[in-house]
Amino acid sequence: MFGTKRKPVDVDPSIPDMNEDPSPQRTQRRDKRQATSSEGSAELAAQFKEYTAMKEAKHAMELEAIELRKKRESEARELITEQREMMRNYAYDRDMKTFLKPHDDAPPEMLPFILARKRDIANKYGWPCNF
Repeated sequence: MFGTKRKPVDVDPSIPDMNEDPSPQRTQRRDKRQATSSEGSAELAAQFKEYTAMKEAKHAMELEAIELRKKRESEARELITEQREMMRNYAYDRDMKTFLKPHDDAPPEMLPFILARKRDIANKYGWPCNF
C-alpha cells in the first residue's frame, strides 16, 4: 500500500549527502612510517650534514677570532715592552744628567740633598761614588 502511492524523488547531485564524512581520508600509520622512513633518513642525513657544516664554520670563525685576539695581545705586549724600555732609558738619561751635573756652585744648605740624591743614583746603577 505504501509503495504505490509514493512518487519517485529526483535527487539533485549538487546537494551534499549529509551522511558522508567531508574530512579528507587519513593514511594509516604503517603507510606513513614506511613512506617517510627512507625519505626521512635521507632528509635527516642532509640536515645533519648542513648542521655539521654550520658548526664547523662557526668553529673556524671562533678559532680565527682567538688567533686575532692572540695577535693583538702579542702586539700590545710588544708595545708595552717598548714603552717600558723607553721609560727606563729616559730615567737612565735623567739620572746620568743629574749625577754628572757639577754641584760646586750649589748653595751650601742644598748640598746634603744633592749629594744624597747622587748617592741614591750611584747605588741604583752600581756606579762608584766617592762623596
